[in-house]
Amino acid sequence: MQAMEATADHGKQTREIRLVCRAAQLVLENGGETYRVEETALRIAEGFRLQDVNIVAFPTSIFVSVGRHTDIRRITRRGTNTTRLAIVNDISRRIVRGELDIDGAERELEAAAADSGWHQATLILAFGAAAASFSLLFGGTMGVLLITFLIGMLVQAVQPLFSNISMGALFGNFTGGFLTAVLAQAAALLVPYGNVNAAIIGGIMPLLSGLLMTTAVRDTMYGDLISGIARAVDALLIAGSVALGVYSGLKLMAMLAGGML
Repeated sequence: MQAMEATADHGKQTREIRLVCRAAQLVLENGGETYRVEETALRIAEGFRLQDVNIVAFPTSIFVSVGRHTDIRRITRRGTNTTRLAIVNDISRRIVRGELDIDGAERELEAAAADSGWHQATLILAFGAAAASFSLLFGGTMGVLLITFLIGMLVQAVQPLFSNISMGALFGNFTGGFLTAVLAQAAALLVPYGNVNAAIIGGIMPLLSGLLMTTAVRDTMYGDLISGIARAVDALLIAGSVALGVYSGLKLMAMLAGGML
């Protein structure tokens, strides 16, 4: 009987540790800072009355140690989804308050992970609207706004093509910058709509990684130096890929224009 009870307790603790790791993984995959990942995991562990808990999070991995049991998660997908962050945070607090058992928490976490988020059509419209709005900040006219809106929609429409390939974020941002430069220049040749530079700048602004750089700064300020440096490098690589895409597009259009002359 004692052996059965010990086995049951061990199985229950293993599920709880896996749940802690899963919650931490979701926070890290969806843009949470390192301190937030560790804080959420520790809160859930406290709610389950786990003892001797140690949690270390990096941008690409999570280590959770409870007594002699250690669980490691490799993070291969990163993005930003504040809705998922809010759901996981709510689940962790309900566990602490005793309002949610392990079965309910597992169901809600998996439901949050399976949620596909905003529909692609909504993202296309939002990207176009954001790009058009930025173009106005850089001296664009109504003609520039319309062109940038259309370019932004097209750039977002091609992004899912890179979501399941290696280095997809870099290739997607390079392609976005390239398309923005080419389409803005091509539209200017067909219809003189105004400030081409404003259209290009507005079109690439939603591609840039301002939030990622902000997270890098916050990680560094909280003392998570490795995570802060890694996120800053990630942000710079994304910005560099966008800039390289724009440069390639401008050079291509210059070559084509020279050939036509």
